[in-house]
Amino acid sequence: MLTYEQAKKIGQEACIDRLGRDFVMKYRDTSCPAFSDMGDYADCFVGVDNSESRYDYSNVTLDSNSKFPYSAECTVRYDDGKVEFLECIVPK
Repeated sequence: MLTYEQAKKIGQEACIDRLGRDFVMKYRDTSCPAFSDMGDYADCFVGVDNSESRYDYSNVTLDSNSKFPYSAECTVRYDDGKVEFLECIVPK
């Protein structure tokens, strides 16, 4: 049985691997992880912004409508550690 913290770590690493570790590290200053405890599993997300305007902070909005050009989202079950990817937009 995993704890929420353990599941978060597994999920974050899985999302980074899905996006490409080198790609995420290259844009780590404009990358963002997010997590949620859903009861039986942790929901994990990593978004990466590599756009030309990524450092334009004149109109910053942090809400559920914010979109990253690249992202990976997965769930990690507490009972068995199984990772299931939901939506992934990965670089070519």
